[in-house]
Amino acid sequence: MQGRLRIRRRASPDGPWRHGSTVPPVEAVYKRLAPVYDLLYGVGLQHGRRRAMARLSPRAGERILEIGVGTGLSAVGYPSGCQVVAIDLSAPMLARARARLARRRVGHVALCRMDGTQLAFPDARFDAVYAPYVINVVPDPLLVAREMLRVCRPGGRLVLLNHFAPADGSTGVTTRLAGGVATRATGVNWNLELDAFLRDAGLTALSVDHVNLRVSSVVVCRKCQPGDHRP
Repeated sequence: MQGRLRIRRRASPDGPWRHGSTVPPVEAVYKRLAPVYDLLYGVGLQHGRRRAMARLSPRAGERILEIGVGTGLSAVGYPSGCQVVAIDLSAPMLARARARLARRRVGHVALCRMDGTQLAFPDARFDAVYAPYVINVVPDPLLVAREMLRVCRPGGRLVLLNHFAPADGSTGVTTRLAGGVATRATGVNWNLELDAFLRDAGLTALSVDHVNLRVSSVVVCRKCQPGDHRP
């Protein structure tokens, strides 16, 4: 599959969804987290991964892209008949994913180091694209979402698994301020609102499942159609 890749270079202009220069680089954050990632985010977030995989519903013969494979916690769950490419920007996280897949003898998942904002794939390459716990940890989440849409075939499945802040502001000012502090410390944007994000990304939610004690959501999306997101 790699021999057929086409590299694209895209500018990433500053916009309202970018975290800002005070946020630690993603690679630096996950270099520190890699040794303890499974301990911190393994079992506690597994409910969300299982629900997302059920919504993704991978089938034999399909081409599937996973953006942000991390240590491979989701990657071991794909049926053997799928053709899966799983990417991550963090080399230490990919090394752990590679070891996990080897231990589990998973041979149908190809791991690649790649930036989710500059996917090296042609348009409409995949039947389904899945991004687990990624959208609020990257500096430009809108660009990741647009790249997901670009490489997914028309009628294909787009699945996000992520934390999103309530659109009604029910988290309160204190929580939002705390979220801003956490963003600057860890690179995670805790104040990302689902409806506004989807609208600006050109996506519409087909279903939303609240998981992990309602801390996270599994969102199945499609490209916006005329009339979507009307007030």
